[in-house]
Amino acid sequence: MINNEHWLELNKNHSLRGIPTPEEWLSRSRYIIGIMTGTSVDSIDITLAKFIGSKSKHFIFSIISHDSYPFPETIKIGIENAIRNTANPREIASLNFELAYLFSKTTKDFLAKNNFPIEKVDAIGVHGQTIWHEPKPLNGRKKGFTMQLVSLSTMAQLLKVPIVGDFRAKDIAAGGEGAPLVPIFDYEFFSSKENDIIALNIGGIANITYIPKNAKINQVVAFDTGPGNILIDNAVKILFNANFDKNGEIARKGRIISQLFKKLKSIPFVRRKPPKSTGRELYNQTLLNELIDFANSKKIDYCDIVTTLTHYTGWSIAENIKKFANPMAKIIVSGGGAKNLFLMKTLRTYLPTTEILTSEELGIPVQVKESLAFAFLAYLRIGEIPSNIPNVTGAKERISLGIIAW
Repeated sequence: MINNEHWLELNKNHSLRGIPTPEEWLSRSRYIIGIMTGTSVDSIDITLAKFIGSKSKHFIFSIISHDSYPFPETIKIGIENAIRNTANPREIASLNFELAYLFSKTTKDFLAKNNFPIEKVDAIGVHGQTIWHEPKPLNGRKKGFTMQLVSLSTMAQLLKVPIVGDFRAKDIAAGGEGAPLVPIFDYEFFSSKENDIIALNIGGIANITYIPKNAKINQVVAFDTGPGNILIDNAVKILFNANFDKNGEIARKGRIISQLFKKLKSIPFVRRKPPKSTGRELYNQTLLNELIDFANSKKIDYCDIVTTLTHYTGWSIAENIKKFANPMAKIIVSGGGAKNLFLMKTLRTYLPTTEILTSEELGIPVQVKESLAFAFLAYLRIGEIPSNIPNVTGAKERISLGIIAW
């Protein structure tokens, strides 16, 4: 039987259990994979990067490779059912494991394609698939909650690599929103001594990180602004049987419908003060069905619906920037929405004096940043470096987010 003193000594020496101490972990460069799937459920984004740095040294990264993989249709349907709250407990439990098998296979395929041995991978950071996010619960409940599906232990067993995930829970337990989590990456790698910076990510949901020039970490402001691609993509699927509006070509053909635009603007989330986060619990199929029914009752052309939704997305991002950040800051755009040329044009219409560029121009492909950021969060977790920003999430303390499955 191990006495208490011996047990404490074992816990002090992580390496006896195969876990490097933070000092050991941070003593050399580490190859980390980041895996991200968003609210759009459109792809599995995977990035392999090398990180080095510590609490006292500037962090440096280099991207080794990246790719995107489609979801199998059966798993995608399962995710959609879980998000719509129509999946039963057995189906959710099954999906939790199916995602682990899928992400593990995707990782192996990705590494084989790049001729990179899995033995060289030091860790994998996986966000998991959000099926519900309610950090400030409704109906009188006092505690927030969130769920990102994927069995971390299953991935660790299949890949024999440390898996870091469940990044949001600790922040929510500390009174925060559990989102956004990418701002620590934005702060470490986009901060400027010359300019205020806004890192804008347009995924399913859009979010910004506002970094004043020479900012300390407690001066960073970040939050979800509202919809990114989610309403546009889902409308295009229903109305045009397409997965997304490529380059914004459908929206370009239509016009803004003032009644529909006014109805969208009445949703209070956009004007709510940060910290704030959102997802499909607000911008969901129910809302979209209501909008389409309204449009049909007014005999509104389908292209006009997509145009109006695109303008609403651009307007909601710009409105948040005007209210809660600095419209004169330099904006760096990433995420799939950066490829929607009409959406980018619309954003510039609502922010006519703002310098707007894409992360691609800074060496980070637009669909890579979030998976890269979760690789960085995994690096920080094993190094026991705090990765949330209380000023951003509303948490009571700084925490190294995530749990590690070995």
